[in-house]
Amino acid sequence: MTARQPTSVWTRPPRARKEQPTLSQGQIVTAAVELLDADGLERLSMRRLGTRLGSGATSLYWHIATKDELLELALDHVMAEVTVPDPAPSDWRVAATGFARELRAMILRHPWTLPLFGSRPMLGPNAARQLDEVLGVFQHAGFTGFELEYAHSAVIDHVIGTATGETSWHRHQPGVGAVDWMASMGPYLERIGGDHPRLAAHVQEIWAQNERDVLEERFTFGLDAVLDGLASRLPRA
Repeated sequence: MTARQPTSVWTRPPRARKEQPTLSQGQIVTAAVELLDADGLERLSMRRLGTRLGSGATSLYWHIATKDELLELALDHVMAEVTVPDPAPSDWRVAATGFARELRAMILRHPWTLPLFGSRPMLGPNAARQLDEVLGVFQHAGFTGFELEYAHSAVIDHVIGTATGETSWHRHQPGVGAVDWMASMGPYLERIGGDHPRLAAHVQEIWAQNERDVLEERFTFGLDAVLDGLASRLPRA
């Protein structure tokens, strides 16, 4: 069986400008991001997007051949929101922390991005700019070759992992806080406390706090641990 040829919107030759319709690719992508923010990946379709723009799906296909191409463009569009601090004025850890917080904030604003990370190479102009700058941060630290790849990926994986849990909670428990859950689960925790005393005590201690504070501190603790581990792998001066 012949292997499927990989495709990307970034490698498809542009069409001749004289054929270009009134609706621009930028307008299409901006509207797609608005739909994705409002309704998520599942409800995005070329038909719904055409309706939002007052245009038929056929007009959209002139610029964008498939829904996959549209998602590539949409993901790169929001990657423009992620800035990477220059490591030179401070140090690489400050810059890496700044990048990690920027990426996390972008994902929390656009949770539909999570399933798209790793689904294909990110080749668009905004993603390429961001990745080039991130590589510069870790090169400044002293990483090279495969360790450069592994170091920046470890930080990105931490961001994506923690953001996945946060966005899943907000999606499935809208408007429900940890205090609400603790009030509901209190009697159950009391019942299981005899068999699982550490678990019951831990849950009661942690989630009696404001969940936003807990999630923020958990993200920071994990990021610091990742950066500590990476720092330990650098050659000693």
